[in-house]
Amino acid sequence: MEIVIGLLLSSLSLYCDFTDAECLVISPARLVVKYGDPVSAKCTFDQPKQLGWEATEGGVGLTDMEGTFLNWSVDSVTDWNNKPTCYTEGGQCQKQLDITVYKLPDSVSISYRKYPDPMVEKHHYQLQCLVQNIAPIERLRVTFYKVNTTGEQTELDTQQKSKDNIKTPENGIYTLDFTPSRDDDRAQLWCSAMLDLGPEGPQPPPVMESDSLNINVLYKPQITMSPGCFSMSITEGDTLSLNCSANGNPAPSYDWLLPQAAPNATEERSVVTITNMAKSHSGEYTCIARNPLGNSTCTVNVEVTVDYLPIIAGLAAAAVVILLVVSCFIYSSYYKHTRIGHYQLKDMLPRRHKNKQVVHHNRMDQSFM
Repeated sequence: MEIVIGLLLSSLSLYCDFTDAECLVISPARLVVKYGDPVSAKCTFDQPKQLGWEATEGGVGLTDMEGTFLNWSVDSVTDWNNKPTCYTEGGQCQKQLDITVYKLPDSVSISYRKYPDPMVEKHHYQLQCLVQNIAPIERLRVTFYKVNTTGEQTELDTQQKSKDNIKTPENGIYTLDFTPSRDDDRAQLWCSAMLDLGPEGPQPPPVMESDSLNINVLYKPQITMSPGCFSMSITEGDTLSLNCSANGNPAPSYDWLLPQAAPNATEERSVVTITNMAKSHSGEYTCIARNPLGNSTCTVNVEVTVDYLPIIAGLAAAAVVILLVVSCFIYSSYYKHTRIGHYQLKDMLPRRHKNKQVVHHNRMDQSFM
């Protein structure tokens, strides 16, 4: 009997679909209503007819009077599987209202399926987003997000359950395979649940987000020396300072391998300093940064060169000084020989005596005249 009635109803429904001008029209054609809210719809017919509504909530029997419309209404929808159906006298035509009853989730949370202790880069982990007590779950879209320390947000994945036509509230568990990198250290993960009920549903679609999950990623050191592992020259006598800073979690420790023991070398974490560099200090300076997850090395080739310019300048200055001294000595000797020797008294005295005798003779000659 039930099979016969089912076939009859199906035939009537098909008849209505193909003869809309003679059958029922329900407006709105589709209803989306929040659980517990009021709802109403209108059934109309193109000719006066006895009409009725069959429903688990708000059902109305056939009217005594013929009419062209009949309303259906419920003050508070509490039946998830209500299928209000408008029909005419004698069951000649009937039409079911497309109604969706929804409920927003009680909570949305994100967690690890198995808590990592600790989380290490390039290892595989599984996150889960739990959406509790939501309906209909087939309309739910869950998205996983990540935001790094610079504030850049990345959408990791979006998931939706298969359409299993479950009307009542369900808990939804959505999982994400996650492989962290060192750039994910101190990043935040969260998930959002969006209930997309189509154009008849609330706009924009309601979204509920989980709290953020702060992640701590351990990773081996990576040296960030600038400009990297390189070769360099330094002048003898200058001070050499090399900085081998590295990123690592936990923070790395540092060791330096020097070409030879240098009593004037000091090491302070990532920095090595050698004062008064000598030619013997030429060679490879290797930095090793290590933590429990591994180590990283960087080698700098250092060549100590001699600056000959000061030596040449010193020799030139010494030559100038020697030249000045020799010049002064030669000049002094020449001056004494030519200038001071011309005016000696011993050379002047005989000349004066001879003059006196000449004068004396002249006077005697005058006396005889």
